[in-house]
Amino acid sequence: MNYTEVLNYITEKNKLGSMPGISAIMELLKRLGSPEKSVKALHIAGTNGKGSIMAYVEQTLILRNLKVGRYISPAIFDYRERWQINKKYIEKDRCAALITRIAGVVEDMIADGFRSPTSFEIETALAFLYFAEERCDYMLIECGMGGKGDATNVIESAVIDVLASVSLDHMQFLGDTPEVICSEKLGIVRPGGRLISYPQMESVRAVIEKDSTERGYEVTYPDEGSLQIIKRDIEGSEFRYKGVDYKINLSGDYQVLNACTAIEVLNRLSTVPESEGGIPLSKDDIREGLMKTEWQGRMTIVSREPLFVVDGAHNRDAWVRLADTLSKCFTKRKFIFIMGVLADKEYTRMMDSLCPYMKKAVTVTTVSPRALDGKKLLAEAEKRGVEGHYSESCKDAVKYALSVAEETDVIIACGTLTFAGEIINIMKSERHNLILKDKVFLERLDRIEEAEKRRRFCRHGLEHLVSVARIGALIALDEELDIERDVIYAAALLHDIGRCSEYTEEGKMSHAEAGVIIAEDILRRVGYSDSEIEAILLAVKNHGEDTAEDGTLAKILFKADKLSRNCFRCEAEPDCFWEESLKNKELDY
Repeated sequence: MNYTEVLNYITEKNKLGSMPGISAIMELLKRLGSPEKSVKALHIAGTNGKGSIMAYVEQTLILRNLKVGRYISPAIFDYRERWQINKKYIEKDRCAALITRIAGVVEDMIADGFRSPTSFEIETALAFLYFAEERCDYMLIECGMGGKGDATNVIESAVIDVLASVSLDHMQFLGDTPEVICSEKLGIVRPGGRLISYPQMESVRAVIEKDSTERGYEVTYPDEGSLQIIKRDIEGSEFRYKGVDYKINLSGDYQVLNACTAIEVLNRLSTVPESEGGIPLSKDDIREGLMKTEWQGRMTIVSREPLFVVDGAHNRDAWVRLADTLSKCFTKRKFIFIMGVLADKEYTRMMDSLCPYMKKAVTVTTVSPRALDGKKLLAEAEKRGVEGHYSESCKDAVKYALSVAEETDVIIACGTLTFAGEIINIMKSERHNLILKDKVFLERLDRIEEAEKRRRFCRHGLEHLVSVARIGALIALDEELDIERDVIYAAALLHDIGRCSEYTEEGKMSHAEAGVIIAEDILRRVGYSDSEIEAILLAVKNHGEDTAEDGTLAKILFKADKLSRNCFRCEAEPDCFWEESLKNKELDY
């Protein structure tokens, strides 16, 4: 099967639904050579916070130059997001090859009288197989929704098991109280194991204590008495835990507790004997790992003017935490909410949590077959006195919210992780257009065009910037480079923005150096991430020199900048100081 055929195959297997129990995947893995036994595992269950806790752990281990596999569900940006090694998605061809191989084993199982593994069981088997074949140092495995009956619960002995916050969700499968749900999730822990748990509510903690005593495993919780939050805002938090200062980029007090849980995981990992899967980690290792952690879809800022935040809050507990974060980070701001939820969630109680903060509710019907009709969600908002608007699509909802947002308003999108991913992708596609509307960009561009209006040689106005952007995108396409078009456009639009300083403050710095300073503020305002900004600024700084490695953004920008010049049609070409070999005598792009 090719990659497209694999997606169709998984779509068919999705029709089997969820089948709790691990007998089918155990048989599947046995026939694949038991790859789940080949890599040291950290296994996590819980309702909310699994992804964030493991993101902190993952980043810390990667900084120790370890090869770290990570299996997550659901994916919010791309199907291949489920399987990552050091944050890089599995390649399409590799994904197709592994699922084709697994599919053959599935057919043999069916022929032998076993039930067909579900799509999640097949995907879980792929994770174990992929990480084993790539010889990962560790694999971080997230339960799908349960614990005892979850397809991931085939790991015989994890180095450490982790329990994130437990609350009500998936009640039709797991139980109707947090205590019953906790019992199900504790099924991943083996006697003699090591469990690190989020602080938990008192009744849930009692279940853990009873279970650990009866089955004989150790339990560690973060020490909330040793925690002091020093600073909190929408950009993240600074806190002191057990005498050590930390900074995280994820917003919300619950993220501080997730971080403390991750600290305990990493501290315990560093005390486990290396023969049992441990690795020495210093306080500085852990502090740096937490500081450099990014986790998309969790209070992700996609724009700063207007302030636009996307959060994957998808159940009642998560919406309560979102409300708490907003109340602590903002005091005098008004909120426009974009929302799309699933019908099997406690959406009426969820609306009770957030409606007190809403200036306006913008609702949509998500693409999930489990989606709640957005008009029904709108009625719930209006019933609570909130002015609302229904949009036919996520893109329409984003455009509407941006059009009605006043200067001090905050736009918040939430409802499901997949919905959050769709909103983030929509805003990503709009970021370069936000650059074109940015006041500083426009003011600097006007100064450049005014200074160059009598210039005979190459000018550096908007026409040139857009030309470089389009050529850069074509180069990336031709060379099959995995660089976001929006990132290429941003680098192109900003690469010459420093010329306004060069013209008015001659001799102080080059236009490339000035451009880096100007571009960084603009990029942050319109929502580019730290890693994207770093790559864009490097490209801006070096766009005039052929020093970058092939396949990088900096190399693309250098090539596109030179190829954008229409020397074959330029009236000033005979007097140009460029060497003849550098002039574009023919049209390449």
